[in-house]
Amino acid sequence: MNGLSIEITSYGKAELLSFKEQIIDESLAADEVVVDVHYSGINFADIVMRLGMYQDAPPKPFVPGYEVSGVVSRVGVGVTRFKVGDKVMAGTRFGGYSSVVKLPEWQVLPLPENFSLAEGAATPVNYITAHIALHEFARIRKGDRVLIDCATGGVGVFCLQMCQAAGAEVIGLTSSENKKEFIESYGAKAMTHEEFWKSDEKDFYFILNSTGGKTLKLLYNRLTKSGQLLCIGLQQAITQGKSSPFSIVKALLQTPWYPILKLMMGSKSVGGFNALKFFDDEVWMKKILVKLEQSEIRPHVDKAFSSRDIVQAHKYLESKKAKGKVLISWRE
Repeated sequence: MNGLSIEITSYGKAELLSFKEQIIDESLAADEVVVDVHYSGINFADIVMRLGMYQDAPPKPFVPGYEVSGVVSRVGVGVTRFKVGDKVMAGTRFGGYSSVVKLPEWQVLPLPENFSLAEGAATPVNYITAHIALHEFARIRKGDRVLIDCATGGVGVFCLQMCQAAGAEVIGLTSSENKKEFIESYGAKAMTHEEFWKSDEKDFYFILNSTGGKTLKLLYNRLTKSGQLLCIGLQQAITQGKSSPFSIVKALLQTPWYPILKLMMGSKSVGGFNALKFFDDEVWMKKILVKLEQSEIRPHVDKAFSSRDIVQAHKYLESKKAKGKVLISWRE
């Protein structure tokens, strides 16, 4: 059983991504499911690991990718939820940039009836990240003021919908004026980053931050009492898919430290998380995937590139032109 995969063999620009023949062990554990992949999701974390900045990435060479959708082609003797021919979506702990994946049953979900396979690949990572941020850390409620600084990305789209469902008052930020209408379509107030920093918008109960660096201190000052600032990235260290020792050091030096006494006196909290840690935990994944199965929100797929155009796909995500999710397709 062979296929293709896309590997990171050297750190750096998108052109260094390379194809490799994929040879999959024919043996199958009782609880394993083999999926012929139709779409793989691309996440900003993939760019970070391509640049060699992702601490939890395996040693080179390795196959990146955290999510796929496709059709079940084989099942282990102990699998009860799936049969050959079922359409599914799944989270993967690396290895998602592959035309075939083999996964334990608990990592796989039936594709919702009203979802396309493209929407399936656009869902697991972004839904899990948004759910953990808003419902496990923040536990948002009706009337809460919320700021999402990555509102037009895959995570942001889910956050906007979750906030709308909870009745929260949301401001979504974007780097582009022409994306404001997209944010507003989800019931949120849209502002460019520049407009926000010039405004007096404050008293937020919850702020989701993907930029890091100096923005953390500035956003902390706009929290209300009992407010929470949650960080999920350090995009300030990366520009147009490139990083340099200078940009990394600058971002780290501008990242504030929050001693516990300062947090106590300010009556605010600062935290962060890595969704990969939840991918490693079967109990957490089962809990979150049940919520996903019950959810009525859905992703927005911006563009699906052919797998052979993986370089262009990475560059497109880096350009910040995307509204929602960027995918690669293995079935042209």
